[in-house]
Amino acid sequence: MNKITNTLLAFGLIILLGTDLYAQRRGDVTYTSLVNRASVPTLFFDELIIPSSNSDNHQLLLTFSMSNNFLPFKKITLNDEVDKSGGNQFYTTARFSADIFRGKASKKELENLTTVARDVWQDTLYAASFEDTKSEMLFSDGVLKAFLNPGTYNFVLQLSTMGETNERNSQRQDIEIPDFKTKKMGEIYLIDEVTSEQNGSQFDLKLVNRGNSVRYGENYHLLIRIPNYNSNSSYSAEISKANIGRKDTTVVSVRENLPISADNIFTNSELTINDTNSPSLSLNKGNGSFTYALIEVPNKNYENSVYKIIVKEGQSKKPIATKVVRSFWPDIPPALLNLDVSIDLLKYILPEDRIKAMKDGNAQEKEKRFRAFWEQRDPTPDSEFNELMTEYYRRIDFAFREYRNPENPDGHETDRGKIYIKYGPPSARERSFPSKGRVIETWTYPNRNFVFEKGTGFSDFILLGKE
Repeated sequence: MNKITNTLLAFGLIILLGTDLYAQRRGDVTYTSLVNRASVPTLFFDELIIPSSNSDNHQLLLTFSMSNNFLPFKKITLNDEVDKSGGNQFYTTARFSADIFRGKASKKELENLTTVARDVWQDTLYAASFEDTKSEMLFSDGVLKAFLNPGTYNFVLQLSTMGETNERNSQRQDIEIPDFKTKKMGEIYLIDEVTSEQNGSQFDLKLVNRGNSVRYGENYHLLIRIPNYNSNSSYSAEISKANIGRKDTTVVSVRENLPISADNIFTNSELTINDTNSPSLSLNKGNGSFTYALIEVPNKNYENSVYKIIVKEGQSKKPIATKVVRSFWPDIPPALLNLDVSIDLLKYILPEDRIKAMKDGNAQEKEKRFRAFWEQRDPTPDSEFNELMTEYYRRIDFAFREYRNPENPDGHETDRGKIYIKYGPPSARERSFPSKGRVIETWTYPNRNFVFEKGTGFSDFILLGKE
């Protein structure tokens, strides 16, 4: 477990670092457990250090992003002193603060720690509907800032919502501010949007702000500080699929090698933080002493997985900057969080022997067969995103929620659930209530009808047959 995750677990939060098809290594997993996991509120957190050209006073940025379902919203009433315009019906207040201390957070030094910086972020956040308050797709962003000289520090975060008097504190987290005059490795920042201003002398860069995750199926940019830049050398960024282990990250295969042209390298530049609602930076060309490169990553062509970025100079095998990045698919069908579960749930459209054959072998072999199965049925083979596969597993999720009942909590295993998974939503539903007998429900499709009969008590509708 990485250090940032440890920090957030002290809040009782979950940091979502993206998902891949190797999640089955976490032990026995069921579809129901994946549904519960996918509905957990999300908080992303990241630490960024912005070097200063003019002094040793560098800037530490603690950025965060919270999903709406993480926050406790309240319906707006006439007595609430909040902005009631714009059609908003719900609101919440949130307060994030950081205290930064000199030295390590060891037990021996805790009593003698000196506070060197403190910053507070607070805001009133709004939602237009009750559904928006529970959304996993809507996020609120913020940043805490501090100027620090090179050295060792530690910090603690405090969070309160809706005016709570008792703040929730994180564990103390160590952080090292390097001496950028001698630092041999560069940094990589993940950029969501790039805007050029002032005749191209400045770039405004909106941070992805999803920890070390990037949104699946969408391109993003890398902002790379190149240490000891040599204009006679060539530079490139190697994107490799990777496996994350307990001790290290192993490169599985090289996905792409992106050359960094001279047009994308900016010498004598300075990076600053923008004072905007969303965490963002400005790259000021010709106004500093550092060299930065800005390149786009064609992430829309990459599968949902983990990647290691390695920036190299010329033919040298020694990297000058590295970063591990994971895909973040915010509305991913829960079944796709685990490869074995994904394969098992093909039972509605594949015979048992096909599923057994697909699950034979190690994780890489199973994933290869699974991807090949869906690639053959991909309606848009030129893009990595497979609409048909996504629709299939979303039908399972809908059936699980919509057709569950006290007798059968797994709605996708009911008769109506199975028909919905195979054929999708019917063009019409009709119920009849015979004077004697049970309730009849008929689902109409263009070329067939399905008839269900309600069981006794709390039981579900049973399929009588099809027309």
